[in-house]
Amino acid sequence: MLKVKMDLGSDAVILSTRKVRKKGIKGLFSKPMTEILAAVDDDIISRRRSPEPEKIKSAVSEDKTRIDLLENRLNRIETMIKNMYDAQKNEALSVSERVLKYENPKIETSRISAINRLNARPYENPYMLFTKKLSESEVEPEVINALVNNIRHSVGDSDSYEEIMAVAEKKVKEMLGQPQTIRLRDDGKPTVVLFVGPTGVGKTTTLAKLAAEYTLNQRKKIAFISADTYRIAAVEQLKTYAEILNVPVSVIYTPSEIREAIAEFQDKDLILVDTAGRSHNNVAQFAELKALVNNAEADEIYLLLSCGVSRSACREILKHYSFLKDFKLLFTKYDEVNVPGIILNARYATGKPLSYITVGQSVPDDIEVANVENIARSIL
Repeated sequence: MLKVKMDLGSDAVILSTRKVRKKGIKGLFSKPMTEILAAVDDDIISRRRSPEPEKIKSAVSEDKTRIDLLENRLNRIETMIKNMYDAQKNEALSVSERVLKYENPKIETSRISAINRLNARPYENPYMLFTKKLSESEVEPEVINALVNNIRHSVGDSDSYEEIMAVAEKKVKEMLGQPQTIRLRDDGKPTVVLFVGPTGVGKTTTLAKLAAEYTLNQRKKIAFISADTYRIAAVEQLKTYAEILNVPVSVIYTPSEIREAIAEFQDKDLILVDTAGRSHNNVAQFAELKALVNNAEADEIYLLLSCGVSRSACREILKHYSFLKDFKLLFTKYDEVNVPGIILNARYATGKPLSYITVGQSVPDDIEVANVENIARSIL
């Protein structure tokens, strides 16, 4: 009702409403929309557009009076501010003169110059301010030190914060590197992609987003394999996505079954394997995951991390997944954080390339290739 009144005025009324869906495949994945038919009486509009001449004259007179009063008040305020500024300026100059009256006249000029430089910038050391900024962005101290050293190598002990930040953006982008997406094989065999990561990071939803991209937009033949039989709803969720996208799905219960499942889909372009979320504190579960990784012999492995994870938790996760020899970093829930410092930390700690980021729950829209420039600006 509020939106209707904003468009048509306070006298508008709603005549009817109905639920509708967006057209095309994307409509299957999106929430239904509400279509509203609203109207307003033409007589009311015409009366509003044609007010009486006497009322117009009265309104104009009142408006002119208000404008005159406002102008007078603004002029008085402007005069007061100017007087206060002049008084403060004169007092500051007087204090500077008293402080700088040294017996040796040769050092007076240099003292004045030094004090002016300190007064010109609101901080003592631009590198300290830069370090504080990165720390607030959840960047690890080790990464901050590396960045500061790189910047000093380029600009030295610059006292310009703007210059330091300009160089810092380039250095952060260099640290993040160029993202790498799924590379399909060109030998006629299916590309096997494995998704691993801690519990609750969003592996199944991310897998469905990528599947929709390659099925609907790139016209590739896709298959799902689910190794997540720990969560009750995990397999059903994947089967639902498979049914919507019209792709086959195979469920395995032991690591040894993965090879047979892959062999069933040799006519596909891409096989996406969903694994169970593993707590980095559960040794037995990690042993099973290692066996699955070894048996799958996947072409690509994606380690999923949530952008909202703490620095200490991220260190622990990366430590426990260090058995992965070759993988790419995929970050979820990018839309839920203000400063994605975790991305720079993980990239620096592992040296592995970035790939995708997810920016919401909507399938298939809310996934994109990591934009290094945007991430660098968000961190800084």
